[in-house]
Amino acid sequence: MVKAMETKDYLYFIKLVECRSYIKTAQFFGITQPAISAMVKRLEKGIGTKLFIKRGSNSSLHITNAGKVVYRAAKELVRIETAMKVDAKRASKNQFKLAYSELAGSLLLPAIITKLNQGNLLANVETYQENSHLLEGHILEGKYDAIIFSRLTDEYIKGIKSVVLQKHEYQLIVPASSELAKKSEIDLFTIGTIPLIMRHKRFLSRTALDRIFAKINFHPQKRLIVDSIDATLELVRNNMGVAYLMNSTVKNIPGVVAVPLVPSQKQYVYQCLGIRENAIPNEFQKACLEIIQEIKS
Repeated sequence: MVKAMETKDYLYFIKLVECRSYIKTAQFFGITQPAISAMVKRLEKGIGTKLFIKRGSNSSLHITNAGKVVYRAAKELVRIETAMKVDAKRASKNQFKLAYSELAGSLLLPAIITKLNQGNLLANVETYQENSHLLEGHILEGKYDAIIFSRLTDEYIKGIKSVVLQKHEYQLIVPASSELAKKSEIDLFTIGTIPLIMRHKRFLSRTALDRIFAKINFHPQKRLIVDSIDATLELVRNNMGVAYLMNSTVKNIPGVVAVPLVPSQKQYVYQCLGIRENAIPNEFQKACLEIIQEIKS
């Protein structure tokens, strides 16, 4: 019975779960409310149990445990079908869509572009920059053939085959003229009243730093929140504080030095290549992927 459901029915169901309103769901798809009600009845009949119940004086819609199971499965089915259509359409084209996050792109994209050009593949390669938190979802949806992204762990991501291309260490960036620059390693607890220059929460370096704070129960006495790396380095260079960035960020930058943290406070960031586990690349896409995988530090 469930097999008779069409993709559009699953889309209706997913939207209904997310907005908890028959009227809003119908309006979103431009159909009638009875059509949404009929979809729910078909699905409940096929599965043999209630997916929604109404509670309270205002008859608000609540999803049952069975409904939650169907919701997760429906999203996966829609994702797989969408990816299948994209893959099938793209299979006959000599085209490669590569997306990257800002950090990973700044470290790897120049080398990738150079290598693809040397392999006479660049003309049919399209690149896109996107926020890190969107990349994993979009590669699973089949929007891209591959992604270059940064992670704080090299653990498995469901549905994504990832290859670590580079590994970098977060370190404390200090003025080259300071006493801290002479140290072989630094304990955050020893910086005292020196301002700690941090990036906003949307940046990976801030996520890494917040994890360390939680792990060692550390709270800087003074902190400065800065948006750009250039501004951060300028502040450090002018002895306005110390910063927390990747060691590679300050390579060959005058006036600042990267000093490792003590072992208990170390944190690494991995620059990875990601593709969907169930993707079937054509020969052109395989050639592009092989070149990218060769780019390792």
